[in-house]
Order: sequence, then structure tokens, then C-alpha cells
Amino acid sequence: MLKNNKIFKTSDLQKLDKYTIENEPVTSLDLMERAATVFTEKLLIFFPNSHIFNILAGSGNNGGDGYVVARLLCQNGLNVKVFGLHENDHLSPDCAVNRERFINMGGCYIEVKNPDNLQPDENSVLVDAIFGAGLNRPVTGFLGDIIRRINGLSHPVVAIDMPSGLMGEDNGENNGAIIKADYTFTFQFPKLAFMFPENVVYVGHWEVLDIRLHPVILREYPAAYYYLTEEVVTSRLLIPAKFSHKGTLGNTLLIVGSYSMMGAAVLAAKGAIRSGTGLLSVHVPRKLKEMIHLSVPEALVEVDRNEFCFSGVDNLSRFQAVGIGSGIGTSPVTAEGIRQLLSVWRGKIVLDADALNLLAADSGLLELLPDGAVLTPHPKEFERLAGKSVNDFDRLNKLSTFARLHQVYVVLKGAHTIIATPEGECYFNMTGNPGMAKGGAGDVLTGVIAALLASGHSPLDATMIGVYAHGLAGDLAAEEQGMRGTRAGDIADKLGWVWKKMETYNMAKQRYKDEKVIFYNRVSGISIPVCFGTEKERVDHAGVS
Repeated sequence: MLKNNKIFKTSDLQKLDKYTIENEPVTSLDLMERAATVFTEKLLIFFPNSHIFNILAGSGNNGGDGYVVARLLCQNGLNVKVFGLHENDHLSPDCAVNRERFINMGGCYIEVKNPDNLQPDENSVLVDAIFGAGLNRPVTGFLGDIIRRINGLSHPVVAIDMPSGLMGEDNGENNGAIIKADYTFTFQFPKLAFMFPENVVYVGHWEVLDIRLHPVILREYPAAYYYLTEEVVTSRLLIPAKFSHKGTLGNTLLIVGSYSMMGAAVLAAKGAIRSGTGLLSVHVPRKLKEMIHLSVPEALVEVDRNEFCFSGVDNLSRFQAVGIGSGIGTSPVTAEGIRQLLSVWRGKIVLDADALNLLAADSGLLELLPDGAVLTPHPKEFERLAGKSVNDFDRLNKLSTFARLHQVYVVLKGAHTIIATPEGECYFNMTGNPGMAKGGAGDVLTGVIAALLASGHSPLDATMIGVYAHGLAGDLAAEEQGMRGTRAGDIADKLGWVWKKMETYNMAKQRYKDEKVIFYNRVSGISIPVCFGTEKERVDHAGVS
């Protein structure tokens, strides 16, 4: 398990804080001071030339964080003003203490009773401390009007822990007023809501700040959601033994391509050949074999009985894993070929693209999938398999249910690609960028995962490593070509560098073990603390700054 890479439910946050307070031990006020201190340090890194900060403080502990931030900014000699947005609510005890501390130090405090009276200073940075991650109802009324007014301003907005109004995973649709933050600095771990496309307009750029919650509770408290970092992924990557040879590193079979879609076949083959398989066999229609010979000379070519589409495979005994779907089409002949394949193949398999469309068209094929099969749909393909979703939270629940029901691994492709397991766990990827949203990128991923399966990785490890490496290859391609200029073929071309960087990471981890730096995806801009290296002895490689 990924003990240090959990995403906890927002309903669990109070339990994590309570355990830390009781077992560190530390007072709740001191824990609030700790969180606000690391937030303020990050805020000043992002806004080093800003001198005016307006804090929007609610009545709960998120508001308490805001009062501490205001006091710390004042102590740095900056111009700070706090707008108290308490309406008729009673303040939480820690919020009340920190409001009094701020006022007693001479801080500028304005209590707002009417949304029209909220007049932020010109050129100020707004800090959202109205609601935290524990919100369980849509924001309406007075505070809803306040949030809508803030969203209408041109000021930069930084949210403490969670944009106010954005609810957690158990609270239904986000149909109230929600702060549209430019930046969100969240505490200890990402929040599940950050992983979904529909929330990007609220969360903006986000980073995780380590506030040192108790390591025992973080390690032992159960979670169903995890995020992937290079540290986690590289620990699962198998290293070939000294006397390995092509016969021991796996024989991958890719069933790909049709008359009009041989490019997909080539991209899948390039992904596989760059991902460690000892042998790669590419099964293509009889009339189209020359394209593989010319484009991927390292691959063995196996021809189908049919001249222009897939119709079946005669002998599967040589292969350790099968990848099928890229560009194969959905003809009745191909549908029957897949039925025959799934009727006899009980080993490792990854299905993508048209193979998934054929599964969606014939639910009986789902029953033929071997346990542990890997499916790699994009959202529309998954919708065909599992039905429409109301929102991203609903889609996540459908994803987890589908994986458990059919005992398969489902890789839902997109920003923060999600891996759902038969055990009900979900893993969110932290690599990748919008430049990868191009035709053919998924075909490369199919080849990568198939090769990892064939070379001895379990389905879970192959999906985790494959998704992470694929995203990192896309990041390297975007650094070189720009996101707009990145092609699917560039992703395949960068895979060799990815594996090299992972090897470098493993060596560096051994050298600097048990020390800490910040994981940083240079393209997506996400920062997450990991246990690796020191601030003064940084290792320069992809994923770490």
C-alpha cells in the first residue's frame, strides 16, 4: 500500500487533527499556528512583491487560520486588513482566540454585515479563509453573496486548504456559491475534489503543504484513495537481473491496427518496445504488415488471416501478456475475433479503444474477461461501459463499482488519470499535462502497460508504473516541444529518458534516504512533500526540484 500517499476523506480530517493533538502532543492552537505559518511562507514565495493582503475570515477554524496568517503578515511589515465575515455565527474557540490576538496587536479588522460593504484594497491579494474542507452544505444567503462578489473582482485569490464553498466527496453536487481561487495551498495531502475536471475553475494551481500531522495516524488510518509520486512508482519497477535475456523479459503480443488506423498500431508498438519487453510481436491485418516492419523494425510481425482487420489469433502460447484495441475497428469480424480471444486467454491483458467499444456493445464479452484484466478507457468510452454520470464524484463511484464488480483494473484517462482496482481503491496520477490530449497518446499507454505486464509486473504495478511513466514522458516532451507542439510520438520517444530518470531516482533515494525535499512536476506545477533528499542537497531530475 501507499502508506504515505493517501487522500483522506474530508469527513476524516477532524480525526487526524485530534490524534495529532492528543499524541504529539500539541494544542489545537499550536497546530493552527503551524498550519498558518507554512501557508504564510508559501504565500510570500508566490507573492514576493505584494505588500497589501486582505484576509476574508469566516467563523470556523479556517477563519482562525486566516487570523493567524494576518498576524504573521503584519509581523513581516506588510499592509494587512481582515474582513470578518461572521454573519450571526458564533466563532469557534480557536478562531475567537486568534481574532483577539490580531486585534490586540493593532491589526486592521472590519466586520462586514452587508456584501456591498466589502471593499478590498486596490492591488491587494485576497486570502480566502471563509470555509475549510469540512463544509457539508451549499453556501447561500449572505456568504453566498460575499463569494459571488469576490468572484467578480479582478484581485488574485489564494484559498487556505480548500476554496470556500467547494464540498468534499460525500456531500453531493457543488450547487452553491464557490470561491474561484487562483491558488489553493492545502494541508498535508491533496483533497479528492482537486482531482476532478469540473473543479479546476475553483481550485486553480494547488500545492500541498506539510503541517506534520502525526505519522502514525497518517500511516494507519484507512483510505481508499491514493496519489502517485515517483518515489512510490520507482519502488515497484522491476530491475532486470544481470543474466536476463530476451527470453526472460517477456514476450508481448499487441493486436492492433486496421486498414484506416495503422498509425495507432505503430504508436502502441513504439510504446511497448520502449518499455522493457524482451520480445514484441505485433498482430496486424495481412495486407498491412509492411508498415510495422518499416516503423518498428525491432518488432516481430504476426499477420492475421483477414487482409484488413483483426479476426483471431491461432496460437497464444508464446506470450506473457496481450494488448488489444488500438485502431482495430468494430466490424462484426473483429467482434467475433475478440470473443474467441477472451474465451481462451486467461493471462494478463490490457484492452483499449475499439476493444472497449466492442465490450460496451456486447455485455457478454465483459463476463469473459480474465480476473485482473486492465481496461484503459477515456471518459466517453467509460460512459459507454458504465453509463452516464451526474458529475465527477458520481463517475468516480461508478468507476470503483465497475472495477469491483468485474474484478478488473480500470485506467480512466485524463488529467490525474485514475486507476481503480478490484479491491475498491483508486490511485490518482500526478504526472502529465494538457499537451498530451492528442490522438494516439492512449495507444502509446496501451503499449507501455502491455510491455510491463509481459516483463513480470502485476496488473496493479504495471498500471501504476505505466500511467506515471507515460505522463512523465509527456511532461518531458512538453518541456522540449511545448504543450501545443507535443505529439503522441514524442511521448513514445521520451520513454527511454523516463526509465533512465527512474533509475537515477532509485540511486539517489538510496543515497539520501529518510530526508525530505519537495516533489515538483515542472509542467503541471503541482508540489507534494515526499521523503527524499535534503533542501541543500537536491537531486536534479524529473519530478524533484
